[in-house]
Amino acid sequence: MTTYPPALEEKLGFDVIRAELRKRLRSDLGKDRLRKMRPADSAEWLRSELARVEEYARAERFDAPVPLAHVFDLRTALRHAAPEGAFLDPADLKAARLVLITLRQITPLKAIEEHVESILGEDGGLRDSASAELGRIRREIEERQARLRKKLQQALREATQRGWATEEQPTLRGGRHVIPVRAEAKRKVDGFVHDVSSSGQTVYIEPAACLELGNEVRELESDERREVERILREATARLRNEMDAMRANVRTLAQLDLLQAKARLAIRLDATTPDISEDGAIDLKEARNPVLQLHFAQNEDETGEEREVVPLSLQLGADGKRTLVITGPNAGGKTVAMKTVGLLALMFAYGLPVPAKEHSRLPLFSKLIADIGDEQSIEDDLSTFSSHVSNLRHMLGEAGGGTLALIDEAGTGTDPAQGGALAQAVLEKLTARGALAMATTHHGTLKAYAHDAEAVQNGSMEFDQESLEPTYRFRAGVPGSSYAFEIAERMDLSGEVLARARELAGEGKADLETLITDFEQRRQDLQRRLDEADEAAREAEKERDRYAGKARKMEKEEEEIRRQALEQAERIVQGANARIERVIREIKEAEAEQDATRAARERFEDYREEISEALEQAEQGDAPDDLPDTPDEAASDAENETPNARRQAPSESTPGAPTGDGAPERHQSPTENRTSPIEHRPSPGPIEAGDQVLVDGEREAEVDDVDDEEAVVLLGAMRMRVEKDRLARVGGPREQQVTVRGGRSSSDSGNGDAGGGELPALQAGHRIDLRGRRVREARPLLEELIDEASVAGLERVEILHGKGTGALRAFVHEYLAERPDVASFENAAWDEGGTGVTHVALA
Repeated sequence: MTTYPPALEEKLGFDVIRAELRKRLRSDLGKDRLRKMRPADSAEWLRSELARVEEYARAERFDAPVPLAHVFDLRTALRHAAPEGAFLDPADLKAARLVLITLRQITPLKAIEEHVESILGEDGGLRDSASAELGRIRREIEERQARLRKKLQQALREATQRGWATEEQPTLRGGRHVIPVRAEAKRKVDGFVHDVSSSGQTVYIEPAACLELGNEVRELESDERREVERILREATARLRNEMDAMRANVRTLAQLDLLQAKARLAIRLDATTPDISEDGAIDLKEARNPVLQLHFAQNEDETGEEREVVPLSLQLGADGKRTLVITGPNAGGKTVAMKTVGLLALMFAYGLPVPAKEHSRLPLFSKLIADIGDEQSIEDDLSTFSSHVSNLRHMLGEAGGGTLALIDEAGTGTDPAQGGALAQAVLEKLTARGALAMATTHHGTLKAYAHDAEAVQNGSMEFDQESLEPTYRFRAGVPGSSYAFEIAERMDLSGEVLARARELAGEGKADLETLITDFEQRRQDLQRRLDEADEAAREAEKERDRYAGKARKMEKEEEEIRRQALEQAERIVQGANARIERVIREIKEAEAEQDATRAARERFEDYREEISEALEQAEQGDAPDDLPDTPDEAASDAENETPNARRQAPSESTPGAPTGDGAPERHQSPTENRTSPIEHRPSPGPIEAGDQVLVDGEREAEVDDVDDEEAVVLLGAMRMRVEKDRLARVGGPREQQVTVRGGRSSSDSGNGDAGGGELPALQAGHRIDLRGRRVREARPLLEELIDEASVAGLERVEILHGKGTGALRAFVHEYLAERPDVASFENAAWDEGGTGVTHVALA
């Protein structure tokens, strides 16, 4: 992209963007790159650059930026290292190493990095271990210096005791170790004078006894310098062998530095990456002028005053309308709107995201030319007009396809009629050559031209006629009034003068302005109504969403009820099947009468059919709370059908065998322990956790939890949330019970031979006591416990079998392992019975 005039970037405000980028650069490399930065000349480079900036900005936003802790300008150092035999000092080598660390993942030069690290110390000098020879020399220097310091201290002590020396410490003069001696005693000290103080009162003498050691130290220090130089020359040679890679590293650092500055500025401006417009059209969605945005932000930081940039949405070129004439009041934002388009087009060409909504589109213009008369305040009318003409002449010579032309205050600086005609002729030529053009003006002739010309459109800046203040909002497709008379009236200009001015403006002119003003008023009224309608629509949408949310919640609750009902039905079916099969097996084993067996089977088949119907009902979402009988009731009925089978069964195989008189003992079903149905009457008082309630006046349930509006109730094996107004309290808390036949209660103290009877209802622990029973006696009791607990929806039972020989415990564990409705089991804790008690978790 090329620009005209030369100062166009500054006129559009791009100098502010450059300054903001410069603030965010970390190195002179990046600043040099910024100075050389030019607009893109190809769409391919622009796409790549924008993608890099966007990726860097994404990393910055998610706290994972590319690390640029060490950005050094190595260009001078690399030039010094280029000649054969040259060497870099340790500081330059350290900088080179830090650069290599920074770019380790881009251009790894691990061998050089490790070598430099091995020879450089933390203080920036060479390590003693940089070479064996250097280590030896430094050790000898240290040893000689220690001896030398000792001799110096001895000589100084003797001279001080004799009054020849001051109380100062030994020092260095000309690289030699000396002691301070009074000038009048210099001939009394055996040694060599190396320096005299500025006052002449003190001479610095190297004692003769120290001369030889001093010479040795000097020689060793010379050896050290030669060895250091050799080591640096070797390291520099390694670097020289990778000179191309190092120069590439420098360029990469400069590029990364500028990229991170672009990315951080994009974040600061809340900028996005526009799509490259293939058809050459502009489509800006809620664009903001970045100069104003930065200015308002700075002002807010300094004064606390908050101001927002009014966004600009503008299209140009997409529908064949290639020229836009912007009109409106003075200081209404016409020039700012035009400059915003030009500045964003320029930023885009430099590979910068722009402050606009996503899915905006901008072309990569080949030329950006403008006539922006910012020098009007320092030039007279003639020179201003001449400047305009010069710019227009250049624009007409350069304009073509891919050009964006900007003309501010078109037709000013000369006779209005002639100026307006000249501006129209220029716009016609720019439009004919395929350029995109924007012009701001107050000329009515240009408004009419934009209305009549096919490829030209009007646009205006909105003006609030009630407050007589500009709103800075752009309106496409309609011309705007200058509102000169209205603004003058607001500023208390004489009414007589205003009346005369309207008269002088002419009836036709006044009619046109009145028409525009009236049109704008009507448009604003319509816009307000549209805004009110939009607000009402949004409120309706919120209500719709709220009711939709309630409907979704009800659907979820219905689905949950259906799922729980189905699970309950399946548990009932599983328990019933197991119970039925067991009783049938007992009937077979007892060789019951054929007719009785057939009758029992028919009863069981009827019960199975009813269970299946209940299961189908559950699948439709209704709780199967109307089952005709529980599995125990069905089993009990079956037992009543086969009295002979019970009489013929061996006494040792069934708990509760016939007593001495031969009369069979019937095992009582847990269901027979239940009280008869009670009449549910409302019970006063608030609903609380544990209360018995009726749901919708039909189903009995227990309250598990309650809040202000809803309660969680246990309906059989289901747990569901219902509104409190659907519940009627019929009683307080009651204790859940599970009765197990044929077992021994925990209060029994016999030797285990107690037969018959029934266990008391299992309380909170759901425990059965099998102690003292044989395996064949324990098995039916254990089966019954697990079956009934599964049907009741219990989660946990406890089996007390004692420790003894461990045979009963082993049987219990083997049996539990075979049951599919047992999730897990384990021995109780030592303080709860240990291996004498088994805890069972049901599936």
